[in-house]
Amino acid sequence: MDFNAAEEEEFGFSRNYFLAKEMGSSGKKSARKLSDINVVDEQELREASANIEPKHQNDIADLINRYKSLYPKWFFDLS
Repeated sequence: MDFNAAEEEEFGFSRNYFLAKEMGSSGKKSARKLSDINVVDEQELREASANIEPKHQNDIADLINRYKSLYPKWFFDLS
C-alpha cells in the first residue's frame, strides 16, 4: 500500500468515525436552556452572603501563618 492510499484510508476512517458519532448522538441533546436559570437579585445575594458564618477561622489563620513562615524555604527551593 502506498502513502496516498494509506492517507485516503485514514481520512475515510476518521470521516466515517465522526459521521457515526454525529448520527449516534443526535438524540441525546439536553433540554436545559440558559433561560431556565433563576437569576438572583444582587442585593438579595449580598444579604445572603453577609449572613454566612465563617468557619475554621483558627485553622485558616494557622495555614496563612505557616505559608508565610515557609515562603523563604519555597523561594530557596525554587531558585
